[in-house]
Amino acid sequence: MVIDGKQITKVVHVHFIHGHANYYFGSVHAVFKKFSFDDIGCSEGHLRACLSEDGKKYLNDKVLIVRSHLLR
Repeated sequence: MVIDGKQITKVVHVHFIHGHANYYFGSVHAVFKKFSFDDIGCSEGHLRACLSEDGKKYLNDKVLIVRSHLLR
């Protein structure tokens, strides 16, 4: 997508609460290529539904996951 001449890309930010590790992905599917249900604490389908729009968040005792966008 292009807005005001800038390329916009979806970003899924995964922050692990214990250990404070951060990872960035281009899709929910990519998150589950690296991490399992047990790592994240929910299924891919559930996370996809929770992150249907930019600014949406998913939080549990393991992770905070935020869907946002990156201006390039």
